[in-house]
Amino acid sequence: MSLGRQKTRPPRIAKWLLESFCSYDFLSTALWDMEELFHRNVKTKGIHKAKWLYLREAISVVTYLFFKGKSQYSTNKTAMIKHYILISFRSFKRYRSTFLINLFGLATGLASALMIYLWVNDELHMGQFEEKDSDRHFQVLVNTKYSSDINTKEYALMPLAKAMEEEFPEVEKGIPVMAEPYYKGVLSHEGNDLWAVPIFAGDGYFDIFQSDFLAGNKANALDNNGVVISTKLANSLFRGAENAMGKTVQFKGEYHQGPFVVTGVFKPAEDDIIPHDILLSFDHFLSWRPENNNWNNGGTQVHLVLKDGVDIDQFNAKIYDILDKFAGYDDKLFVQKYSDKYLYGKYVNGVPVAGRIVYVKIFSLIAVFILIIACINYMNLSTAQASRRVKEIGVKKAIGAQRRALIYQFFSESIFITFLSLLLAVGIATIFLPSFNTITGKSLAIGQASHLVLPALTLTILTGLIAGIYPGLYLSGFKPVLALKGKLQASSGGLWLRKGLVVFQFATSVVLVISAVVIYQQMSFISASNLGYDQEQLVSFNRDGKLYEGDAEAFMGEVRNLSGVVSMSYLWGELPGQVSGGSGMQWEDMDREAPRVDFSFIEGGYEMAEVLGVEFKEGRSLSKEFATDEVAVVLNESAAQIIGYDAPVGRRFYNGHDVGEVVGLVKDFHFEGFQKEIGPFFFMYSEDGDRFMTKIRPENQMETIRAIEKLHESFNPGYPFIFEFVDDSYQQVYLEEKRISTLSKYFSGIAITISCLGLLALTAFSTQRRFKEIAIRKVLGSSNSGIMRLLSKEFTVLVLLAILIAVPIGFYLMKNWLDGFAYRISLEPVYFVLSGVVMLLFAWLTIVSQTAKSASVNITESLRSE
Repeated sequence: MSLGRQKTRPPRIAKWLLESFCSYDFLSTALWDMEELFHRNVKTKGIHKAKWLYLREAISVVTYLFFKGKSQYSTNKTAMIKHYILISFRSFKRYRSTFLINLFGLATGLASALMIYLWVNDELHMGQFEEKDSDRHFQVLVNTKYSSDINTKEYALMPLAKAMEEEFPEVEKGIPVMAEPYYKGVLSHEGNDLWAVPIFAGDGYFDIFQSDFLAGNKANALDNNGVVISTKLANSLFRGAENAMGKTVQFKGEYHQGPFVVTGVFKPAEDDIIPHDILLSFDHFLSWRPENNNWNNGGTQVHLVLKDGVDIDQFNAKIYDILDKFAGYDDKLFVQKYSDKYLYGKYVNGVPVAGRIVYVKIFSLIAVFILIIACINYMNLSTAQASRRVKEIGVKKAIGAQRRALIYQFFSESIFITFLSLLLAVGIATIFLPSFNTITGKSLAIGQASHLVLPALTLTILTGLIAGIYPGLYLSGFKPVLALKGKLQASSGGLWLRKGLVVFQFATSVVLVISAVVIYQQMSFISASNLGYDQEQLVSFNRDGKLYEGDAEAFMGEVRNLSGVVSMSYLWGELPGQVSGGSGMQWEDMDREAPRVDFSFIEGGYEMAEVLGVEFKEGRSLSKEFATDEVAVVLNESAAQIIGYDAPVGRRFYNGHDVGEVVGLVKDFHFEGFQKEIGPFFFMYSEDGDRFMTKIRPENQMETIRAIEKLHESFNPGYPFIFEFVDDSYQQVYLEEKRISTLSKYFSGIAITISCLGLLALTAFSTQRRFKEIAIRKVLGSSNSGIMRLLSKEFTVLVLLAILIAVPIGFYLMKNWLDGFAYRISLEPVYFVLSGVVMLLFAWLTIVSQTAKSASVNITESLRSE
């Protein structure tokens, strides 16, 4: 054996030449490669040819250095970087499988982080207007105290904007804005009719709201009969913005109609949180609805431009109970920065607490954890690879390489592979971004991250440093003598650290899996729950034009005669959520000293309850057969309970306008979705209503809808027939939660994949260390299955420990998320058991794939190598 080694050594004269003329830095990085090439040549070309090639290479290097007048290689940074890249390439080529796993893991982590960043960045900029007054733009909110809590509303009284401008010197401008979708109408030009959602804006609107004008002047666009329209309308009606300028259009709404002159065309902002198609002056709204301009009518948003330097806390204290002075109400006012409203739009007891910012924080953390998991993978794979690089390091240190040079080498490798991963991550993100946009409902593009080039490079270097810090310190710390003798022993601290990192990876993955399972269960619960009314085959469409003015009964009579129609009525608002509310209701034996009760109600045509399929407990529905039903009401169970009626039918009830009789009692139903508890509610009759609700038969439904459309065209020409199924619109209410559920599943899968790669690394590392033990056990008769159980036991314990750590964390996070739903699932143990089992199965598959390979190792080869 000894003689063989002597024969396969490189020529001594060649090594003497190199050690005499070359610096330690050169020897530490290049000599190992020359020796490896030498041993490869021995196998392929024979010992003599290999020695000759080695000697020739050594002479050429020394000759080069001699004629260049240098005793060592150049130390300039460019040459050094090139040299490290070259060494890294050779290392990657030598350990190809490890390189590919590292590249895939890091690229997947970076691509996930990049896409999450695009989503988070878009969320953070929603409502972040860039106009000059954005930092001074605040909205007035109203807190109303009810029996159980404080309700915060964004709608204030009509005269409030002007009154605050006159009353408070801190207010530079008070701007009323009416932005309600039910004020939509039809914009017409030369026989072309298009639906348009208006905003009625007060003076100064364009100072605080971003509007990208393609034509016209913001300063006077809303003067006189001016109307500003969107590019979509301009292209549809006039084939372009410039063609639209100065043209006369007709706007026909439920309350308002008249000719207007196009004075501007704007491009809607993608981050606009008040979608609209046209802008009209707020003065037009008041001229059409003058009865609203008093201290008894609300429904308008009040935006303020505050002067520089205003202390918001002091200002809020100043306006807190100003409504008592203005209108005699005890409602309380406060202002909130408008740009914060999108992310902090949830209020608890009158205080903004959260909103979508919760999802922004959650997904930011997911991005960070996925990156950390990917970095941990690199560390584990690199340390697992260490046993194969021990002799390389030993040789380099034996010939004088300093530890710092080795650390530089390993850091250069990790940073280089991170740069390659970044390039691959951009490619992955580009490929999957369209699907990501479909899930999130956004229009994200890689170009939106162009400002991230420098931060991305910084993050890449940081990721590379984090990923390379442990292998760099670990591998460079080997003692050369022990390394060359193959007696290297991993320190117990390093072993525990690697195990700890794997536990962290899997604990993070288990938390994500638990989150995905719970969110999916909650969404399934919402989809499958009985709402208390029947959404199936329920069609909703606008009531406008002549159908609003007086032909409604004749139209409904024709529709009801269609064979495919079961029933029909109309109402104000939409389900779920868009129902009316108020607190001025009174009833017999009412406690006048008790706190006010906020009632929700739907007003509209007779037989609304039948069309909606609400179940009656007592009494009957509102009917035109009874003249007194014009002022009668139908209560729900919660209303009856609050007012204390055991048998409410026949009792007197004041609905805020008229005193009537309670004619029916219906079971509670979810008129506001599952986020809110079912509150007191009643149906009441009204001649008005902005939407028809039609129950149709499932057979030939499209033929039925086309027949309704035909009747609509004949009764209401000039008004487009746009319908929707109520169950579809209901699904839109939980669209964000469903998107979050889908994203959670995908990112959980990514985390599991990367974590399993980490486990694969640790398994490989462990089995390599135990090759000799495995061989001896096989010699003594151990079966492959027995060895697999032995090797799997250690990692199974790690995964079980990760599950134990993750379960309470997942429970805490999901409990907080579910608290946002008044109606929610219970956190059943099966969700956590299922998550743990899923994680364990993936871990076992990973472990078995590696241990099976080790267990089937050739005994002779294994013992010989040891």
